[in-house]
Amino acid sequence: MKEAIAMQPRMACCWLLAVILLTDKVAEPYVLWDQFKARLCDDVKHKLYHMNHYQADQEIPENNIYDYGLWDLNKILVGMERSFADFPPMPLPQQQWAHRIPNPLFQAEQYNVDEMATLVDEQRAIFNLDQAAAFNTILESVTNNQGHLFFIHAAGGCEKTFLCNTIAAEVRRRG
Repeated sequence: MKEAIAMQPRMACCWLLAVILLTDKVAEPYVLWDQFKARLCDDVKHKLYHMNHYQADQEIPENNIYDYGLWDLNKILVGMERSFADFPPMPLPQQQWAHRIPNPLFQAEQYNVDEMATLVDEQRAIFNLDQAAAFNTILESVTNNQGHLFFIHAAGGCEKTFLCNTIAAEVRRRG
């Protein structure tokens, strides 16, 4: 675990700890948590600020950072049909973080329609012919509720993300 903590991103380390716990070979899993919790939670503060749970000038209590880290790790275990409750005396998350995470589907209602229209108009103006054709075809499917599935394939740097973001903005603009 020490090597992974030093070299891998936080979520990779969380997955590794979950897999280690699932082997049932760890006598005291809470010792692993205590030893590595600082690294396993090193980006949680940023995540909580990003999710608007705290203002940028507001200090996040350390116990909330570790509690969210526990919840995040437990979520991985739940996906593997286990939980921290299966590994006593592993601490359990104290807060209901699932209710505090913003749902992107609800956030879509908060888009400024005028900004979306301006953005789409500006971006469509610089489409190449293929991007314009893809945009029109996909929007036709959306507009007519056809439910087609599209796969956009091109070499790196061909502005696939640009196209997808413009489509998404147009769909949001239309509500």
